[in-house]
Amino acid sequence: MFSNVRIEKLILSNYRNHKFLELELKKNIILICGKNGSGKTNILESISLLTSSSGIKKTNLIETVNSNLKGPVELFGVNLLCNINNKKMKIGLGLKKNANGLKKIINLEGLKTNKKIDEYFSIFWISPRMTFLFQNSKEERRSFIDQMICSIDFSFKKFLLQYEKYKSERIKILKKWNETSEEWLSLVERKLAATGIIICDARRKFIKQLNFNLSELDRPFHSLKIGLSGELDSLLLKKPAIEVEDFFLKKLKENRRKDILTGKTNFSANKTDLIVLNENYDREAKNHSTGEQKVIIFLIIFSFMKILKNQKDLKVIFLLDDVFSFLDKNFVLRVLDELNKLKIQTWLTDVSGDWIMKKESFKSIIHKINIDE
Repeated sequence: MFSNVRIEKLILSNYRNHKFLELELKKNIILICGKNGSGKTNILESISLLTSSSGIKKTNLIETVNSNLKGPVELFGVNLLCNINNKKMKIGLGLKKNANGLKKIINLEGLKTNKKIDEYFSIFWISPRMTFLFQNSKEERRSFIDQMICSIDFSFKKFLLQYEKYKSERIKILKKWNETSEEWLSLVERKLAATGIIICDARRKFIKQLNFNLSELDRPFHSLKIGLSGELDSLLLKKPAIEVEDFFLKKLKENRRKDILTGKTNFSANKTDLIVLNENYDREAKNHSTGEQKVIIFLIIFSFMKILKNQKDLKVIFLLDDVFSFLDKNFVLRVLDELNKLKIQTWLTDVSGDWIMKKESFKSIIHKINIDE
């Protein structure tokens, strides 16, 4: 299946170092080139913020506004002309001041909307932070898996947001009313448990697909096995979801006093960690060399792209930030080739990109843009 979403035009106004930038895109693969500090990643970040609160840079919104902007924040903007299923759609991202600082405003066809952009398409990105995926926090590894799932299942992000909402609501009830509001508390806990199991089960099914694809790789890569460390994840491999949901609900009730004291949910669907094991050596990915870890990350991405091939309605955009600096060039070329076959619009950054443009097979499919010019 081919991806059915394209950004045909991107306009940035007072976005970080870009006072004004207009790009018209003609091809599936867009290569943004320029000196370090020229704002290449800023372009990718502006796109990533459409479906994420902090984007590819994990930033605070106030940092995205051009530091030289003297006028109102409304002069800031990210405007796109998109083609989704052969229909043109204008999308705008702006900022508005509120009590907490700034909030994002999304416009569709010039009108403010409460709809989320990820109802229309998803965005998946790879950044230099991926180099340290197995040294970073378990939240980042979990986010890596969740982002891939969101690319093929638009409802998954909704469940993630609902889960956080119920978790926050439960802690507020416990802190304010202790356990005196039993009926309300039990209702929220039932919702939390049900949503948590939906999330865990979606992860389980996705990882099962990844493992199947990894098992079909040539030696020695077929020995990689992905798993999740959470207790709920382990139980779902052995028991029906309804039984695991009851167990989760029981744990929530047992932990009420502990959660009041700590102010957090101590037993949760989001306590899990991504485990990648090389069965040939009985060794986890975190114990491999940095070079081997990079290969493992790309093998997971390759397995993910095999899953994308089988999607009936593929709507995803890829952002690859500075991947040439931390990943093997041959791997990058293979990934770009696969993405092009899937007709997935892919944005990537590099200082010059000269080496890739020397490849005859890529000249016709890459739109190179030098933002230094």
